[in-house]
Amino acid sequence: MALQEFEACFAQPMRNVTESAEPVLDIWPYVDSLDLDALGLSGLNDVQHVYRDAHERFDQVLIGTGRFNTLLVVVVDRRLRTVLGHRLLDLNAAYGRHGDHLKPMP
Repeated sequence: MALQEFEACFAQPMRNVTESAEPVLDIWPYVDSLDLDALGLSGLNDVQHVYRDAHERFDQVLIGTGRFNTLLVVVVDRRLRTVLGHRLLDLNAAYGRHGDHLKPMP
């Protein structure tokens, strides 16, 4: 999913619905079909968060990747009950952090 398409799925305020979201479809067949090597990932973890846009049209399902501050975001169109696509979200790159906020333990 291109950045412009991904950003079109946002309508502020985005709400964290992790605890209350009822899935409109099973995303795991889509996720299982992804080529993790092509994404540069060795594996995936569980769903970490689910965010819904203000118009309640899209859910963004954030899945842990095992890579620090990097999530696989699966975008679900709630009305069409389909997966629109995915985007690998590297929070360090998105927010200009390069480990400088980490301090070594004494």
